[in-house]
Amino acid sequence: MSSPTEDELIARVARGDAGAMEGLVTAYGPAVARIVRAYVARPSEVDDAIQETFLAVLRGASTYNPGVASVRAWLFAIARNTARRGYRREREEPTALDASSLWSLGVAAGLGSDAPDDALRQDESSERLARAIASLEPPDRELLVLRDIEGLSLRDAATIVGATLAATKSRLHRARLRLMGTLRAGEGGVVNSERVVGALSCRQVLELLGDYVDSDLDPDAKGRIDEHLRGCTVCERFGGRYANVVYAARERLGAQHDIDAATHERVLGRLRENR
Repeated sequence: MSSPTEDELIARVARGDAGAMEGLVTAYGPAVARIVRAYVARPSEVDDAIQETFLAVLRGASTYNPGVASVRAWLFAIARNTARRGYRREREEPTALDASSLWSLGVAAGLGSDAPDDALRQDESSERLARAIASLEPPDRELLVLRDIEGLSLRDAATIVGATLAATKSRLHRARLRLMGTLRAGEGGVVNSERVVGALSCRQVLELLGDYVDSDLDPDAKGRIDEHLRGCTVCERFGGRYANVVYAARERLGAQHDIDAATHERVLGRLRENR
């Protein structure tokens, strides 16, 4: 017998199927925990938020509409909203993020760095990446978890964080640069100048680098960046490192699917109490 689809699993939960609910916790518990930890630090509060998330799923399963969002996106939105109740901040408008110069973020992230090549390979360490992501502010952690670790589409991530697609792209790009800045702490100096190669400046390439790595550019724009990278060793090196960090987060951190057994049992216990 084939395994039920996500939509079928939620439909069974809505009908009161206990096995389906436990299957949902087992399948999505680790991912929900990662979303929650983007906002909550204390272990006890993490546990509470995970439990509250699945209780909300149990109570709201009948309201799930597969035509609006995937089960993962719907469940992650619930986890995010639950975790954010204990984290208060003013909502950032897209323009607020422009206060930090993209060029300055690029330089801080290592644009033009004279660090040796082995520093690039160090960025692939799962432990080092996890520590660096954990040190970022919650809005940055959130987008990195949703997009680069859990692999949600940019559109689903934008829906979950309640921002436009354009604003989400901008925030994600800056979050990745801040992650790179954290990873390169203590490395050598950087080149602060820029050049024009292939009709594009280094600054213009930096602005488009997130879309380039995510394969979200039209062929003409991609071709212009390719031409610049062939003639600019500074941007070629930095672009390679940017891609390295993004892919390492996806492949290494996204592959971790463990969840504390005690937390798992506590979640199931709360669900059984509320049936």
